[in-house]
Amino acid sequence: MVFLYDLTMPDILQRIAAALIYAGLQGFLLALLLHLLGDARATESGRLSLNPFNHVLVSGVFLNIAFRMSWIAPLPFSPAKGLARFRPLIAVLASFALLLALVPLLDLARAPLHQYLSRGAGYMVLATIDSLQITLVGSVALGLLPLPGLLLGTALPVIFPRLAKRYRKLAGVGMALAAILLILGWFPDVMPLVRALRLV
Repeated sequence: MVFLYDLTMPDILQRIAAALIYAGLQGFLLALLLHLLGDARATESGRLSLNPFNHVLVSGVFLNIAFRMSWIAPLPFSPAKGLARFRPLIAVLASFALLLALVPLLDLARAPLHQYLSRGAGYMVLATIDSLQITLVGSVALGLLPLPGLLLGTALPVIFPRLAKRYRKLAGVGMALAAILLILGWFPDVMPLVRALRLV
């Protein structure tokens, strides 16, 4: 990963900040949606919080520094029967949609921030917004992989209970496989989607 040598300290700090903001948003939204859908297990586990340290994984921070994509600690889901089995899947997909909708909304904050912040602070904040937008889109794209350990993958065992034990045991393997796809450059470039969602 020779490209990491091209990163400056401000770049690294912006990507760490973006990873933490993403973790707080993703974890909170997913726990809130689960709660609204009748699954209180994530709330009881303390995951209904914007505090990123309730959700973040160190590996997700390092992944974001390298690839501007991240992941969070899987949330617990309650076992369910019938249509309730689809609650985690609905919550995961809805949280992804909300995060993608946030990308253009962040552009609306640029002008006020540029106006009220000093030049140095304004530059850092605007650069962090850029990094966050890319992190949001990249993390959603990565989370859509149906691999154990990734968000979509964590929703599948509730739908298919027979997979539950096997999927939980393979969480580390699934995350490692996703990281390998990124390292080898086999994961699609998300920048066209980032540009399509941005207002400026």
